[in-house]
Amino acid sequence: MNGCKIVFFCLLFLLIGTAAHAKIVFSSERDGEVGKPSGGVRGIYVMDDDGSNLTLLTESKELKPYPKCWSPDGQQILFGQDRLPLNLMNADGTHIQQLHPRTDANTTILGGSFSPDGKSIVFSRDFVKNGKVKNTITVMDLATRAMKIIAEEDAVNCRWSPNGKQIVFDKPSTVGGGGNTIWIMGADGQNPRPLIPAPPKGEFFTHRSKPRWSPDGQQIVFRHYEYIYKPWPGLPGRALIYHAHRYIICDRDGRNIRKLRIPKDWEVYSLDWMDDGESIVFAARADMPIDEPIMPGFVWPPSYVYKYNIRTWEITQLTDDPGWDQTIDWISDDVLPVSPQGKKSNVGCD
Repeated sequence: MNGCKIVFFCLLFLLIGTAAHAKIVFSSERDGEVGKPSGGVRGIYVMDDDGSNLTLLTESKELKPYPKCWSPDGQQILFGQDRLPLNLMNADGTHIQQLHPRTDANTTILGGSFSPDGKSIVFSRDFVKNGKVKNTITVMDLATRAMKIIAEEDAVNCRWSPNGKQIVFDKPSTVGGGGNTIWIMGADGQNPRPLIPAPPKGEFFTHRSKPRWSPDGQQIVFRHYEYIYKPWPGLPGRALIYHAHRYIICDRDGRNIRKLRIPKDWEVYSLDWMDDGESIVFAARADMPIDEPIMPGFVWPPSYVYKYNIRTWEITQLTDDPGWDQTIDWISDDVLPVSPQGKKSNVGCD
């Protein structure tokens, strides 16, 4: 009987020691001038979603790689690089594949997310045809690399819904309006429409961007910035002045809009859901100027990865390297692989 207990506890130890943890993938520049586009080497990192087990997957000063999202099964990461907007690599940084040729001045590809079955990706693709710019939302079949235009929309940050039936995105603002808003359409490109009404013209312009579906597909989180251009002493022309950086959750039909309790002087670069919809993970700079412009000589603060608990409003800092943490994506431990030793086993005793 004692031998059986020893075997059981050994297997239990292996189970605990090799269990998969939910993961965060993000980009970061950790040398050079913090926050400057021409700064140091940018890398793609993966860590457990409590901030532990940080691992560098790939880095480059010239190509500036950044992650777009995990594949639904957690086996791959879709990422972009300078002029190489669509690439795949394994979750451990190996087997890098280029999905689209290098772009030029006539082609722009932005965003990218997987279909729920992992067989396709959707992204915005703008290109020049017959001397005119054509704005599209395009789907690529990953098996054949064939591309299909599903909508002619000036879109950014396209995201497939978890059930595969809808795509959410943001659009640039129209001339004379008060800003832009978040849009939604069918996964076939039909019925594009505003998720929430575009803001009316007022004292401040509004910029809404980077929508993300909750894991259950019932809610959407996005950025909401308020800003104005106006003359400022000591600066030429009109200065860009932010009034507030806000972060909004609404239901999938655009109703039940509510603000997260993140300070309005925190500039969030990227955000996603985590903890199966109970929290938001985001990369942000704190203490950014509000109601005044960024003046010459301004010292850019570092950006870190944070976790925001939706129920308690608690904010937890997950990274502490004084660099520039940027694009971010979370994946649940429910879909990540567990090593064979960690799989549950039946233990019998005589």
